[in-house]
Amino acid sequence: MKVYRDLTEIPIDRRAVTVGVFDGVHLGHRALLAHLVSIARSKGLSPTVVTFSNHPQSVLNPPAPQLLTTVEERIALLAETGVEETLVLPFTFELSRLTAEQFCRDVLVDKLMCKLLIVGDDFALGHRREGTVSRLAELGGKMGFEVIAISPVLSGSVRVSSSEIRNLVLRGEVERARELLGTFYRITGVVISGAGRGRKLGFPTINLKVAPEKLLPRYGVYAGRVRIGREAWDAAAYVGQRPTFGETEPVVEAYLLGFNGSIPQGTSVVLELVAFIRPDQRFESPESLIAQMSRDVQAVRDRMRELRG
Repeated sequence: MKVYRDLTEIPIDRRAVTVGVFDGVHLGHRALLAHLVSIARSKGLSPTVVTFSNHPQSVLNPPAPQLLTTVEERIALLAETGVEETLVLPFTFELSRLTAEQFCRDVLVDKLMCKLLIVGDDFALGHRREGTVSRLAELGGKMGFEVIAISPVLSGSVRVSSSEIRNLVLRGEVERARELLGTFYRITGVVISGAGRGRKLGFPTINLKVAPEKLLPRYGVYAGRVRIGREAWDAAAYVGQRPTFGETEPVVEAYLLGFNGSIPQGTSVVLELVAFIRPDQRFESPESLIAQMSRDVQAVRDRMRELRG
């Protein structure tokens, strides 16, 4: 998949386009993107996603919600869908003031040569969201592109949406979140030095620096998988504030089961959250913490064994 970060970079081509934040690239997004790719190929068009480097609410109604996926995580997930191109634009005040007609003319038609626009049935763009599906179809008729609206995807009676998944993650319900995402909830980070407490306690961990806009789950211990390149390890992951040591800054760290080496600082790591084990809590002594960490690691082993059947 080719990635462009400016309208001036994108080459001339006839395209099928979809526009949105696509936070999480969840099952609803994936259904829409599958339609985009399939119809684009049948019509000889390049399937193209237009997304934003910042959440529109950061401009329209700050503060914006924290993101299920950073831009780089989103790009990696979009690449799995068969989309050929992704254009990442900053969502600016100037962009927010464009009417639907201006956006369609200046961006979709003049820059992207859009011949087909695929969106969700509740989609709207342009100033004050006046570019509803019916308005876009009207504009497409004048400007030479077709508009197709895709129905939402349901999981049971629940509409799959980024906001619903955010709520699940904040409650620590990562197994249910996985059902709506179609993949594990991922936290991408870079290995940094820590205080070394884990090693002293007998459970050496890797500490991750995570993008500030990334949504962290409910604080606590999780069964997880740590991926570094093509290698992966089961892990007991901790997201929290280390209340036992009087800290307040949230941290993300993981104890890799069966791993005896060292991982250099600066290494990029993907932590997949598989299951919630227990909430964060304060312990009265290092000894009680060590005892609980032993139980946590065993709980993680049991949970991962159970999931593998």
